[in-house]
Amino acid sequence: MPELPDVEVFRRRLVEATTDRRIEGVDVLDGDVLATTSAELDRALAGSRVTGTRRHGKQLYVGLGDGPRLRLHFGMTGHLATGAADEELPRHTRVVLALSQGRRLLLVDQRKLGEVGLVGCVDDDVAQRDLGPDALDLDLAGLRAVLARSRGALKPTLMDQGRMAGLGNIYSDEVLFQARLDPRAPAAEVSRGEARRLHRQLRRVIERAVAGEVRDFPRGWLLHRRDDGARCPRCGGPVERFTAAGRHGFRCPACQPRGA
Repeated sequence: MPELPDVEVFRRRLVEATTDRRIEGVDVLDGDVLATTSAELDRALAGSRVTGTRRHGKQLYVGLGDGPRLRLHFGMTGHLATGAADEELPRHTRVVLALSQGRRLLLVDQRKLGEVGLVGCVDDDVAQRDLGPDALDLDLAGLRAVLARSRGALKPTLMDQGRMAGLGNIYSDEVLFQARLDPRAPAAEVSRGEARRLHRQLRRVIERAVAGEVRDFPRGWLLHRRDDGARCPRCGGPVERFTAAGRHGFRCPACQPRGA
């Protein structure tokens, strides 16, 4: 599932594709991904220019001048792609935005769990969805407050979009691995020093993930070894699959010992 770093990459891709270009039209190939009607979407987008973007957690909002904002959510398998107007569409393309200068912006979504809609006010939409602050907007005090209010374990707390928006299964595992914290430890029992380490690694992992593709991520990241019995990239010990509050994940028992 696309998480905060992926959606930030999509946001930058959208900005690059639409800079100095107008949206000339919308072609909906599969209405299952729409949270509005095709006619409303075309009326809002056709002839407009992108005037700004905002990402909040896993949600992407696109400003269209004085009109409504376009909202994109990518579900489990969605992503944005770009291409020339005469190129063959990728498989599973659901929505096509025709751009000036012969370009296109595509929503590709194999499982059709993403969503394309229109909203009036971004802040209102974020509030209506009960989303917590964006993970990159949380300072140390904010993160400590999130942890202190939790009655659950670290991993599900970091993945709770109502507490902190943006992290999913993969990057919550990575952040906790880099911070050397047990994902099953009670979030409220994390010490001040551990919270500081967690906050530092949260920012480091997200910023590094945004900067490059998965194959370019550091070899010392757990992301490359997320398999039961794989060897830990730090100590060489076995990686373990675990469950916390119904959330499956991976940890190194040696590098992330029991307890906070």
